[in-house]
Amino acid sequence: MRRLATVWLGAAAMAAMAGEPPKEADQAARIAKLCKELGETQYGSMPAFEQLVQIGAPAVPKLLEALKDRRPQARWWAVAAVCRLAPDEGYAPVLDVLKNDSDDFVRSTAVYHLRHYGKKGKDIWPAVEEALTDKSPEVGRWALRLMMEDGCPKFDDAMRKTLASGGSELRSYALEYVRTQFEKDTAKAKAYEPLVQQLLSAPDPLVRCDAIHTTVKMKDKGQLDFLREMYKTNPDARVKEAALRCVTVVPNPPVEALEFFIQGMESDNEKVREAAFKLITKGVKEYIGFDAKGPVPMREATVAKWRQWLAANRDKLTWHSDVRKFLRPEDRPAKADEKGGKSPAKAADTPRKAPTP
Repeated sequence: MRRLATVWLGAAAMAAMAGEPPKEADQAARIAKLCKELGETQYGSMPAFEQLVQIGAPAVPKLLEALKDRRPQARWWAVAAVCRLAPDEGYAPVLDVLKNDSDDFVRSTAVYHLRHYGKKGKDIWPAVEEALTDKSPEVGRWALRLMMEDGCPKFDDAMRKTLASGGSELRSYALEYVRTQFEKDTAKAKAYEPLVQQLLSAPDPLVRCDAIHTTVKMKDKGQLDFLREMYKTNPDARVKEAALRCVTVVPNPPVEALEFFIQGMESDNEKVREAAFKLITKGVKEYIGFDAKGPVPMREATVAKWRQWLAANRDKLTWHSDVRKFLRPEDRPAKADEKGGKSPAKAADTPRKAPTP
């Protein structure tokens, strides 16, 4: 221990004799090194980011320089660090990054991390609202997310504007929000329903897919009839496939859903046929092989077998939400106590633990 102290004191004394305070010089060198590391490996740069944030105010000048680094990765880590520290002299440079940086991800990082300035009292919302119209939908998505998460007073207006006239990708994110919100606050989500309905006829098929999903989520009855209508009236194969897949969103689908899947297996589109086959095999404890790429006569023969199976078992099939399948009585494993033995719950005088999600 005495030897280590001597070595350390000797090194400090030599630095002092050189006229250079060791602490400040070491910190400046460390900050420069860490700022360089921000752009070296994508997630390996996180330790450098965390250390710079921990250093705090002394790191700000070099971080502001790093906002102009030629490497996009260095810039997005730097803008995140500046926002985390939220110095007054960093606000204008961050807004400049948000408006003018050439990289979409750097601008996305800038807008989302503005929240740290918001927590320090800055009125960030005008800049965030402007970011909704960024040329990259990814930037707009993060702006809308920030408005939602941090309670922007104009969030509802932004949602309505996005659903009514936003770009396709931003609309899809807004619809995802409506679906998520429906589980938390049904009334608030229902307020967007008229706008969602309009998107069922949007020019972009992918927006229509999201609108169908959202509508099914919001309905409390008639979901299957709605999906059949969407399947019938939309010529785009992606929308037809989405209509089939959205049956899985229905909490307690009727057995007629199996007929809908068989209808999908008759589609003239291979991907739709394949999706329908996967859905029906997941929905029952039965397997009748089907080649979505096979010749028409072979496919028709298999579809006929599925129809025969459904006709023979239809009255016995009931929906079991625990396994998400339509099952016949014989498909359910017999309980232990029905065989004359003790059930696991009776054998052990303790309640079963709930399964881990």
